[in-house]
Amino acid sequence: MIEKFKSIFSENPKVIILGFGKEGRSSYTFIRKHFPSIELTVADRNDSISNDILIQGDSNLKLQLGVNYYSGLKNFDLIIKSPGVKIIDTDNALKGKITSQTDLFLQCYADQVIGVTGTKGKSTTVSLIFHFLVTANRKVILLGNIGVPAFDKIDEIDKNTIIVYELSAHQLEFLHVSPSISVLLNIFPEHLDYFDDYNSYKDAKHNIFRNQSKNDTLIVNETIIEALPKLNQITNCITSSNKFNIKDSPLLGIHNMININAALLAIEKYGENVSEAISSIKSFKCLPHRLENVGVFGGVKFINDSISTIPESTIAAIDAIVKVDTLILGGWDRGLDYHRLVEYLKKSTISNFILLGKAGDRIFDLFNMDSGKVLKKAQSMEEVFENISTVSKHGDICLLSPAAASYDQFHSFEHRGDAFKKLAREFKFA
Repeated sequence: MIEKFKSIFSENPKVIILGFGKEGRSSYTFIRKHFPSIELTVADRNDSISNDILIQGDSNLKLQLGVNYYSGLKNFDLIIKSPGVKIIDTDNALKGKITSQTDLFLQCYADQVIGVTGTKGKSTTVSLIFHFLVTANRKVILLGNIGVPAFDKIDEIDKNTIIVYELSAHQLEFLHVSPSISVLLNIFPEHLDYFDDYNSYKDAKHNIFRNQSKNDTLIVNETIIEALPKLNQITNCITSSNKFNIKDSPLLGIHNMININAALLAIEKYGENVSEAISSIKSFKCLPHRLENVGVFGGVKFINDSISTIPESTIAAIDAIVKVDTLILGGWDRGLDYHRLVEYLKKSTISNFILLGKAGDRIFDLFNMDSGKVLKKAQSMEEVFENISTVSKHGDICLLSPAAASYDQFHSFEHRGDAFKKLAREFKFA
């Protein structure tokens, strides 16, 4: 497959890597390993990259750093954009030059890829597919948005390898090739701080199937299929619902039943025995921060659903648990619409709400003071637990499912979830 990459880079001699984070570094390492003499530029806002040991001594490398790192892009033949790097004012000529590690990888390996996207459920679904295939003794690798750059795994791939690829909207944005088997779980308003609007976000998500051929397969949640663009070349479209009878699943909620069904449909396309796969679900290890049972401490049961960054996922979490006494909401305010969530919460049996950040302030304002609910504001996770000790009692269930991003106080939803778990394990009533 390296021969395919040779043609890509020989036809595009001036290459720039835009963004030098985890994936950008992976792209640099791959290019330098196989194409040491190619003229390469690394561009990033961070000036300190010039001291990075990875690039020291590279005489064929130029650096473009600082606030104007993305300037002069039209001078390059190939722009390898890292996820999250936003290119402003792209005309058609420039768009034709923009690619990504994901796009380059799929140009070579699309026929072996099961690609999964969705606003929520991606990581769980790819992990399920991987689990089913490993249990069936298939040669399989898991990569992409789940934390493993695709180029890092190329040396492990042969013609018999099944590649399970988690795809974010950022990775899909400038995609020119779609996976052979694509799974689209759901689409809700998200990442609108990056995308210009919801339509732009949806448009990026649709790239997971937009370039499929008639021999490829799209597996899509039946609730959103009518809203998809009508693309005639997709002749093998399968709707995912609760088709299979699942028992003894460690995953809670209807949304996870849909994730399991989508994963089963994907492995069925590879000829795997679905009944045997269903039997293996009980040995599946749930991912952290996704309805994670932290345990009972001080007589209170704590559940960590820090992955919830939109209202829809919080509603799904509450429906899955059924009995929630105290709910922790809020965080970084990205302007999401919380009206439907608050109306749902007013009618719920949840008694206590602890609200964080600017998003929490907006949610607080949407509640009526006569709603009969206990509403508390907190400025930190430590203050959250101070409030838990005043509103909770032995036997209660406390759920962190924020419906908001974490970046006001935390590096990531994982950081937020870990902080919650640490304080939960130390919890006791005053």
